[in-house]
Amino acid sequence: MRKHTERTAHTERTLRLPRTLAATVMGGALVLTGLAEPSWSATADAAATYPGQGPCPPGDYQLCINGGPGGFTIRGRTFTGHDNAILLRNVSGVTITGNTFKNLSGRTGYAGVHVKNSSGIVIRKNKFTKLRNAGHMHGVYLVNTTGSTIAGNTFSSITGDPVRIRDGSRDNSVTGNTFTRSGTYAIFSEWRDHKKGETCGAANTIKNNKYGPGYYGTPLPLIRWGGRGSGKTGPDKLTWKTCKTPTITNKGGNTRL
Repeated sequence: MRKHTERTAHTERTLRLPRTLAATVMGGALVLTGLAEPSWSATADAAATYPGQGPCPPGDYQLCINGGPGGFTIRGRTFTGHDNAILLRNVSGVTITGNTFKNLSGRTGYAGVHVKNSSGIVIRKNKFTKLRNAGHMHGVYLVNTTGSTIAGNTFSSITGDPVRIRDGSRDNSVTGNTFTRSGTYAIFSEWRDHKKGETCGAANTIKNNKYGPGYYGTPLPLIRWGGRGSGKTGPDKLTWKTCKTPTITNKGGNTRL
């Protein structure tokens, strides 16, 4: 944390700035550079934080938001070198755009953007690349999340399915993205832990995307829904289409690269 001293004709103030910010005085006005989004706070101390931001739970996340008013944007940042990047919980109206998520890998890795119990999340025009672990690493992972949009992103070299929903997620759309060498089971998949009482989702859609083979070079289906179980054999074998009705619908316009 650096200090910057601003002098005016009447007062002298010391502002504590995050390491990523620089300050200059132009025409008597303090100008901050290196800040991706305008601050919603009147104080310089809060300029580098987001509403609801706080300590992260176990799992090696880089940015965690739990609750708060929502309605803000996370823009222009690079997340790398950890197991996961962003965790959003109990929030609505957050937009994540123009960010890069790369080289995320680790035993506790879930996703570049991991969302729980939230709504109205917009994830657009981001780059997700080289997200890898034993097959469970996703680009975007929505858990009990509704009314969200994943649009115009690029996903490449991701071991898990690039978009995964879980536990009653509904009314989410995956539109206009490009997927290359990503996915183990599908481009857009749904899974639930039935042992925990998690429920099937509904009314999720995929359309107008471009896609190639999966991470291991083999063709993948666009969607797989109603997944449950985790093993390769036995009573807990991973199976699909276990919900009464399809929870993800192909709306067309998807093309192979």
